[in-house]
Amino acid sequence: MFTWLVWLGALACCAALGSQYPEFDPLDLWALPTLGTTLLALQLLMRLGTVSIGTAVQVTFVGTAGYVLLALNHQFSVLTVQSQALMENTYWFAVIYVAAFLVYEPRQATRAAALILGVATLICAGNLWLTVPADARHHLIGPCAQFLLMGAVLTLMQATLGVQRTQFQAARAAALTDPLTGLANRRAAEERLTALTQGGQTYTLVLFDLDHFKRVNDMHGHAMGDLVLRGVAEITRQHLPEGSLAARWGGEEFLLILPEQRDKHLRPLLDRLRADLRHHRYGTVNGVTACFGVATASPAEDPVEVVQRADLAMYHVKEQGRNDVHLADLRRTQVS
Repeated sequence: MFTWLVWLGALACCAALGSQYPEFDPLDLWALPTLGTTLLALQLLMRLGTVSIGTAVQVTFVGTAGYVLLALNHQFSVLTVQSQALMENTYWFAVIYVAAFLVYEPRQATRAAALILGVATLICAGNLWLTVPADARHHLIGPCAQFLLMGAVLTLMQATLGVQRTQFQAARAAALTDPLTGLANRRAAEERLTALTQGGQTYTLVLFDLDHFKRVNDMHGHAMGDLVLRGVAEITRQHLPEGSLAARWGGEEFLLILPEQRDKHLRPLLDRLRADLRHHRYGTVNGVTACFGVATASPAEDPVEVVQRADLAMYHVKEQGRNDVHLADLRRTQVS
């Protein structure tokens, strides 16, 4: 998306300059090429991995906001005595106010939009008082007031929507999070599996179940059992490769969705996880073990079938004595 915005912005700068030929506006003659060059440079730096997409977007926003503020100030020096409206470049302020809430979090966006509105107010007031001739001033007070009022209303509306969006995101996050462990819940895992399947992506799925967990609850109490589950969740997080998802699948059963892993990398990863689970002390519980079943999905494979293969592999471990890992292939039960 940013790439499209870069090329669109660069073309817009060129078109704006081209429409002025052969008499170029003094501000646009240097500001538009600078803005266009900055956009292209940011795109190049992103491709080289020098700057992140977040930094590039923020620099673009600040640069564009700076240009429209300069243009607002500049237009007062070229308005004629008969002018009864501000120039067309003020239309872009609406885009700037809205863009602030796409670039920043709601509170930061509100402050950024309010800052831009404040600077615009000072520019308008200062120029009406100092620059615009007295006989033209009364014609421009109304347009300036409407322009600034529009900015205030847009900022207020976006701030309100931003708060609502934050509340919605928090509610959705809560709906997709297991309250005990802080991991994703079963619904979140199912949504991730569906998204990966629809995108034709492959992945490795790990299903593991704590061994004899009922004994923990019976001997140490449910509060200690909850402590064990939280500890297992925290240790599991520490072993996840980038781009993975860990979920509490139900009870003492956990599900990991990993980027597709080769067996030679996966087994050492799971062995390290098993070792940490075994040697960690959870309150009065001195370590836990688990049965791990693994299945790697083929492109567009039904996730229900992938989970079933991992589940069969996990039960194979239980039948063989527990505390081990079994890797299933597409033939359902063969050990890799």
